[in-house]
Amino acid sequence: MSAINIPGKFGFGTMSMTWTPEPKPFEQSIETLKFVTSHPEFGTKLLNGGEFYGPDDTNLKLLQQFLKSNSPEANKQLIISIKGGIDMSKFAPNGSKEFISKSIENIVSYFPKGELRPKLLFEIARVDPNVPYEDTISYIAEYVKNGSIDGISLSEVGINSIQKAIKVYPISCVELELSLFSQEVIDQGILAELSKHQIPLIAYSPLCRGLLTDSTVENSDKFLQSIPQRDIRHHLDKFKPEIFEKNLPTLKKLYEFAHKKKNTSLESLALSWILKISGLQNYKGINKVTHILPIPSGSTKRRVELNFGNLIELTDDDIKEIDNIFKENPIQGFRYNAQLENTLFQ
Repeated sequence: MSAINIPGKFGFGTMSMTWTPEPKPFEQSIETLKFVTSHPEFGTKLLNGGEFYGPDDTNLKLLQQFLKSNSPEANKQLIISIKGGIDMSKFAPNGSKEFISKSIENIVSYFPKGELRPKLLFEIARVDPNVPYEDTISYIAEYVKNGSIDGISLSEVGINSIQKAIKVYPISCVELELSLFSQEVIDQGILAELSKHQIPLIAYSPLCRGLLTDSTVENSDKFLQSIPQRDIRHHLDKFKPEIFEKNLPTLKKLYEFAHKKKNTSLESLALSWILKISGLQNYKGINKVTHILPIPSGSTKRRVELNFGNLIELTDDDIKEIDNIFKENPIQGFRYNAQLENTLFQ
């Protein structure tokens, strides 16, 4: 009984490939997935998906087709973590035994045991307040024990839920939002708790949903208008015009630091910051930070290269200088919004 080892510096998120107003054709997404998992410099071995990432299991179908187009040897090197346990009719978590079983069995139907299947993690997407979390984890653990899945990952959990989960079964990784613009996982002690047990942190939205990019700063007057009409970002605090304007000076300071001091892009600075923190000793009261894998996404090879390319080595002094930028210009707005805040870090 042990957790699955999560290798590499990066994972790759696939939500934007299928859960978007205008998803790209499967052929293009599969080409991007092949590129990102086989690249000699930043080839990723962890893919992150979701049962509810689009209608009619679209994300599962995309990943299934990708694996079928791949060689068995390449697939065996991969780990796929699939979120489930969300009742989309209510858009709410359901941690009951019946619903968890239904979710896992649906996911496994797309990734049956065999030579094409990588390591498969079931990731419980949110904490159901109506079911004891230990019970939910125990339901998932039964599917690890019978060989249907290979491990368990968690998402949007707080310290108490992490402590409850690890008493039931080894946890392979925990997915939480972490970026220069979203450091709550550090401030609220969750990174310290994960580091205590050396459970890897899968850092989603490491570019803060596109805010931490050169394009956003260089086209700041047009950025919000460029977001598609049905895009979820319209409902998030940091993309409201008044809050975006308050955070723009901080964004520009980070852009200036990236370009003038480090000769890199804002995207690369944002990812390099996370990579610097990963494994860092004596960081904000943490003896040794656990392994952190950012999972940027990208619908095209060019976008992947922009997100992953030109990474740099940051120094301890660089980290202090970046921290000072935020001390002088604290970030405004919730990670999501006030209505959803009580569903996060549960």
